[in-house]
Amino acid sequence: MIRCQLQKENSYGKWPKTEKFFSVLKCLIFPVPTLLLLVAMLGAWACRFVAPSVFMPIAYLGLGFPLILIVYLIWIIVLLIFGAWKHLLLLLPTVICVPIMWDTFPVNLSSKPVVEANARTFKLLTYNVAAFHYSENAASKIAKLVEKEDFDILCLQEYIEFRAKENEDFSKLLAKYPYSTVGDMTVDSHNRVVTLSKYKIVKSGVASKGRGNNRAIYSDIVVGCDTIRVINAHLASNHISHTDKQEIDSISHGMKVDKVKDKIHTLDKKVSNNYVIREQMANDIDSVMAHTKTKVIVCGDFNDVPVSYVFHKIKGERMRVANEELGWGYNYTFREAPFYFCIDHVLYQSDGFECLDYERVRVPYSDHYPSIVQFSIKQ
Repeated sequence: MIRCQLQKENSYGKWPKTEKFFSVLKCLIFPVPTLLLLVAMLGAWACRFVAPSVFMPIAYLGLGFPLILIVYLIWIIVLLIFGAWKHLLLLLPTVICVPIMWDTFPVNLSSKPVVEANARTFKLLTYNVAAFHYSENAASKIAKLVEKEDFDILCLQEYIEFRAKENEDFSKLLAKYPYSTVGDMTVDSHNRVVTLSKYKIVKSGVASKGRGNNRAIYSDIVVGCDTIRVINAHLASNHISHTDKQEIDSISHGMKVDKVKDKIHTLDKKVSNNYVIREQMANDIDSVMAHTKTKVIVCGDFNDVPVSYVFHKIKGERMRVANEELGWGYNYTFREAPFYFCIDHVLYQSDGFECLDYERVRVPYSDHYPSIVQFSIKQ
């Protein structure tokens, strides 16, 4: 009796009404998010080629790409569930975004390269130490990390010399690194970039000057029979203060509309200005690299993500990225919520070095995580 009733209801068209509902849903609702995601994905892909000074909004798409990618993948699953094949075809052009997906979420299944017996190897650390002021006894903790890993070259950003020398552990550590290149100190800040080396530095200088303490310095270091150039970069920060972070958090907790608009305008102006400064610094570094005849490594706090004009300007055609070669997953290096961004990088000349090991060390001594890379020099 129940079966007959169901069949009768179906014959009168109640179930087809459900199908009609989903059909209307696909026609009216699905196109909007599909088109928005298409524009966002292609915009993020294009931001590698468009300078922020030319068209600023596209830079924000690169910055937000990890979130865009997650929404994009979820939306594809939704379209598959509802069988919205036409909308899936509309997203077909996003296949060109595969390289930037890899830049953001690298997946390496191959084993690490084997070190040859006669290979000249060295171990490098890049670390924004946050002025040794982020956590209690930060200088001592960082010194012990360096002591344990026994690095050959240290590339530090936001380094404050007097705090390093005042700390007993770090002061002892400095004696093991007799060679150094130190960025100049500005009037308003003691923060500097510094490169410390166990190997002799035969030449050094400034690759780029930004605003305040932001600098890129180079050091020509003799490792065995080779001279390599290490560029230690701290590109322009967005200067998002603790107060700014609190106000951003308060936006989601009912801040008045007028105040939200004012705050967004202020932050946009601040961030936009620093995008342009980073762009100029990247151009400077690219110029220095173009005139460098030795093998080159560029590392440091770029304050920009892998999907950005600045990153790709420095990377160019001949540089590789340590994280992409041996990293796994989303290796964010800035660790303060909600800004979990991968902004600290190690790039190396592909015909000059072999990347033997990469590690992002999750220690809470700074607002950044340090990156450790072991290299061998190609003959």
